[in-house]
Amino acid sequence: MELRLLGPPELAVGGQTVDIGPPRSRIVLAVLALHTGRVTPIERLIEAVWDTSPPATARAQIQICVSAIRRVLQDAGLATTVHTRPPGYLLDLGGTVLDLERFAELVVQARAHADGGDLDEASATLRTADALWRGPAFAGVNSALVQRAALTLEDDRLTAVEERVRLDLALGRHQDVVGELRDLVDRQPLREALYGALMLALYRSGRQAEALAVFRQARTTLVDEVGIEPGPDLQRLEAAVLARDPALDLAPSTAAARGRPTGDAEPAAPPAGGTSDRPWVAVPRLLPASVADFTGRGQHLREIRESLGGDGADGAYAVRIVAIGGRGGVGKTSLAIRAGHELADAFPDGQLYADLRETNIDDRSAKVLTRFLRALGFSGLQVPNDPQERAELYRTTLADRRVLVILDGVTAEDQVVPLLPGGPGCAVITTSRRRLSGLPGARLVDVDVFDTDHSIELLARTVGKERIVAEGDSAAELATFCEGLPLALRIAGARLASRPHWRIAHLVARLADEARRLDELAHHGLELRSNIALSVQELSDDAQRLFRLFALVQAPDAPSWTAAALLDTDLESGVEVLESLVDANLVTAVDFPDSRGQRYRYHDLVRVYAAERLASTESAAEREAALARLLGGWLALAEEAHRKDYGGDFTILHGSAPRWRPPDGVAAAHIDDPYEWFEVERRALVAAVRQSAAAGMDELSWDLALVLVTLCEVRGYYDDWRDTSRIALEVTERHGNRRGRAAMLYSLGSLGSHIRSTDEGIAYIAEAVEAFRALGDAHGTGLALRNLTSLRRWRGDGEHLRSPALEAVELLREVGDRVGEASALTILAHVEIEYGDPDLAWDMLDRSQALKGGYRRGSVQSRHVLAYLQRNSGDYDAARKSDQEVLTVVRELDDHRGEAFALLGLGRIELAAGNLADAERFVREARAVAGSINERGILSDAERALGEIALLTGDVDTGIARLEEAARMFAASGAVRTVASIEQTLADLRATRADQRE
Repeated sequence: MELRLLGPPELAVGGQTVDIGPPRSRIVLAVLALHTGRVTPIERLIEAVWDTSPPATARAQIQICVSAIRRVLQDAGLATTVHTRPPGYLLDLGGTVLDLERFAELVVQARAHADGGDLDEASATLRTADALWRGPAFAGVNSALVQRAALTLEDDRLTAVEERVRLDLALGRHQDVVGELRDLVDRQPLREALYGALMLALYRSGRQAEALAVFRQARTTLVDEVGIEPGPDLQRLEAAVLARDPALDLAPSTAAARGRPTGDAEPAAPPAGGTSDRPWVAVPRLLPASVADFTGRGQHLREIRESLGGDGADGAYAVRIVAIGGRGGVGKTSLAIRAGHELADAFPDGQLYADLRETNIDDRSAKVLTRFLRALGFSGLQVPNDPQERAELYRTTLADRRVLVILDGVTAEDQVVPLLPGGPGCAVITTSRRRLSGLPGARLVDVDVFDTDHSIELLARTVGKERIVAEGDSAAELATFCEGLPLALRIAGARLASRPHWRIAHLVARLADEARRLDELAHHGLELRSNIALSVQELSDDAQRLFRLFALVQAPDAPSWTAAALLDTDLESGVEVLESLVDANLVTAVDFPDSRGQRYRYHDLVRVYAAERLASTESAAEREAALARLLGGWLALAEEAHRKDYGGDFTILHGSAPRWRPPDGVAAAHIDDPYEWFEVERRALVAAVRQSAAAGMDELSWDLALVLVTLCEVRGYYDDWRDTSRIALEVTERHGNRRGRAAMLYSLGSLGSHIRSTDEGIAYIAEAVEAFRALGDAHGTGLALRNLTSLRRWRGDGEHLRSPALEAVELLREVGDRVGEASALTILAHVEIEYGDPDLAWDMLDRSQALKGGYRRGSVQSRHVLAYLQRNSGDYDAARKSDQEVLTVVRELDDHRGEAFALLGLGRIELAAGNLADAERFVREARAVAGSINERGILSDAERALGEIALLTGDVDTGIARLEEAARMFAASGAVRTVASIEQTLADLRATRADQRE
């Protein structure tokens, strides 16, 4: 089963091609495939299909496309599917092979073979990768966004082809690649590397004149097309071809011995100077041995070789510097040492190495200079006592030499400056847990943790491939617990190697206990805890305190203001301290595409250590105070989001828990769009409710849970609504918090009206009404009565509706909740339309509209009921206009639930007007939107409307089937009156059919 995108998109099952569908479906599938394993926002899909001019129904049309793709995949019998994941969709490949992923995997494998010295296998693997291409990527897909991605893939392909050609040249296949290179040059006339490879292939084939002709062709093309001369690499190659430089000749034995190609298109110049006039006794070789299980850093090694492997001429007078940065235990030292060994020939005058962690912090540079001078042949009396003179002698000695200097464990740039050589023939590699961005001209190489494949490869080298194969799932879980951190993986591997009777699953089970995890990651002097401690002890006192307190954040990541809350300081100071943790690679700064601002998080193993230090250093009172500020900050911001939506503190109850705001306000976290903000912070807010409940902060827990109700409602996050309310209900009951308990009963009852769990909702909210009455809480009673009316209306309790609705209106008016009063009037208008005097509803809707003022979402709710009233009175034009206005506003607000209601209302209007085609179109759009947020009430009503449409078009069988399904759905939600109405319709239809048969 293959999804092929390297060419015209096609889906192949068992060798047979499956039709993906129309062009629009091909675009959507292509974009989903480009983001495999990640959520593709629906806005990105809209942009791919319509660029900058989408229609008003774009979102619904994308939903239809996704549904069609799901059917294609399902009909093909594939495990592959498309999941709805806010804010869009996620393509789950299942067992399907994606050719562009396979291409990338093969290229990585080829580079690993090349790094290991198997050039033949590397070349063959790259040929296999290139064979996956059936033409230009995404050929025939008419989308500017997709074609931009295709250009990137094409560039990756050409890079792989160039790598394979270089390998073939190193293997002596110069005659075999001449024809292919000519064709590549014709198709890519501006890629200088291809000209260089062709020149070298021709020269080695004894065709010097043709090689020079290729250079002339390259020069003519570049000058004519872009107005530039060939680069210095190509010019040096021309000079070498003219001079028949022996450096261009193939040296197969050398290539095989070192595991890398020689004599390629960028030959190095011969070393400057000889060896007989050196002013020192011996060539220093201070590099430690490279680790035997070195794994997974091929790309980093190539980057370092490219930066340091030449003769230094390009840099004129500058010393070339590579600064390797990364968190403790990530393998910076192993990478630096391995690079030093691989660059030995480029630096024939020696390698100097120093671990700056082994010397006193105050004089480490001076001591290292002494060691280096002695290694360079100076005796003790020849080494000056004055540090400045020592540095001058060091620079003078290295001025015309080619020496590689490796400085390990640097903590600041000022340690490096005295140790920089004086001549451009030398180079420096530094390693640091900080990014040494202050080193002038340094090439920064950031080293991150391994992915799962490289983690398992490292484990296999330590414990043996057989054990890894035997317990593949456990090995992957072990890699996850170790977070891909090489030090942690080596410790785990060493423990398993020393205990051959242990199963990998046994160590995994031990690591699952977070409290013991760092204890388990220690073995014979290797210890992760002490490794992390080295980074922490170099921090300022404030940074060390924040490092510990940040462990209180239980969300996956957090915005910058949380640092200010934890330290109880202003925003700027908090962020400055937090960034110092980032500089030390103890906290990671992440920038998600949908997040407005930087976010921060621990790696899990660092978080475990921080939690240990927090428990052993801060007192219980200090921890509780910091947590109260953090959670109080979330409550303050959630309230701000509610106010932004409602225009004030309407339709909400609050408790007495303290809020936290920094002295300079919440300027760094201003909320312009409450729902956009909620999408970013939802997980953190849900975690805050859980955390406050666990800490016994019952007042804060229920207050925050209730504020989240509105935010969860609009986006359909009903699971979060239920979970947070139940958690807060439990803690309020445990602490005897009567008002908080009543608020959570009200919340859970209100949830019942959205998920159409009517009987359960009525039970919860009726109890809430009694609890609020007992407390004398008029506001709570009014809100609960309003929603109780709505639930009973859905069930069909006509005789129980007017009185509680009228009481709700009066109570909410008394407490000044004008938005709550307005929504109660809207519900009362519904009651009058269905059970009383529809003429009264007009006035109620006018009053409701006037009260809601600037609350746009509430205003359109009243407008939607007005459209219902206009439709019932036969004024279809007015009804259409009303619901179209509703649809426009809710789409501007990105209110999915409101959009579904508006679309269904338009469908009902067209159905009543007899426009069946338009009615079906609107109803199906409504069903698609409702399905994306699991809005069961609309799904039920949409099914009923589709059944009625089918009956009117003469498709009686379909109509009956849909009405039967609608009756089942309404029955599940407790809509007794509606079920009875549908059942009566079905009974009439069946009776009519029986009469016709007779």
